[in-house]
Amino acid sequence: MPAANDDAYSVQRFRGGYALVWRDNGTRRRRQLASEDRASAEAEARQLWQAGDGSPWTVGRIMTAYLASISHKPSHGRREDAWKAMKGFWANVDPLLIDEPMARDYRARRKIGDSTARYEMLQLSTALGWATQNGPKLARRPTIWLPPTPERKVRHLTRAEFRQFLAGVKADHARLYVMLGIYTMARPSAILDLTWDRVDFMRRQIDFTPEGHVRTAKRRTIVPISDDLLPHLQTGRAAATTESVIERGGKRIACIKKAFQAASERSGVCATPYTLRHTGAVWAAEAGIPMAQIAQFMGHDDSRTTEKHYARFSPDFLAGVANAIGSVA
Repeated sequence: MPAANDDAYSVQRFRGGYALVWRDNGTRRRRQLASEDRASAEAEARQLWQAGDGSPWTVGRIMTAYLASISHKPSHGRREDAWKAMKGFWANVDPLLIDEPMARDYRARRKIGDSTARYEMLQLSTALGWATQNGPKLARRPTIWLPPTPERKVRHLTRAEFRQFLAGVKADHARLYVMLGIYTMARPSAILDLTWDRVDFMRRQIDFTPEGHVRTAKRRTIVPISDDLLPHLQTGRAAATTESVIERGGKRIACIKKAFQAASERSGVCATPYTLRHTGAVWAAEAGIPMAQIAQFMGHDDSRTTEKHYARFSPDFLAGVANAIGSVA
């Protein structure tokens, strides 16, 4: 079995069955599994990996086993990416030796924002907590120092900035994306996943939830097609060559970031795909739309999340409190 600092394993087809595959100091290793179906093979591989070879349970070994245990969850990819960025510092560390100075040293070395650093440290804390509950790995859960929770600032565009940015968007697929982003406030992944069968021109609705989608805290929504968005969708549908709404050259677009970077450079207005979601919400709040309606439109399960970020943009926000003081002259 692999040593503690090896990369994560995979389960692959082998000789009519399945095998546990990993790399040992750069050499590819493989072990035949007894299981004959994928689900059982995944479980068998997970147990073999977690059992290991008796080598110390370093942070790297714990994190690898933890990630394998959540491979079925939607958050797995993001957590795996976070670990790739962290492993150079943490992989060979004895978890019971982690203290606040070590955690602060890691934060000082990482040239990233507080929110990203906090997310990474939370992944470490969660993995160590998992290790205390899953087998004789850790006798106690180390306390992980965390960077302070940063104040979340809503980056949005004024209407003039939006028009300037839009002028810098050249490609047809990118312009359609921008229109969908501003008029539906949908998350980037939802827009990129959108297919034409979920754009109902008769009912004037867009269903951002694909069949078989596993619901997470980031809920997909059904939103109306506005009068201003409709012609952009009709033009896009007439030119479509695939089922994907956002396509180019007969292929679905998996990432729109490069188009936004190019448009930002051309226009002099910095914007990201998420900027459109925030911008639409701010404009709706400025127009006096109730927070509960904005929350439902954006897919927030709790309107308190919407209020925290966008209520201050409403013209009536806290006006009642100010007026309640009354005349003092």
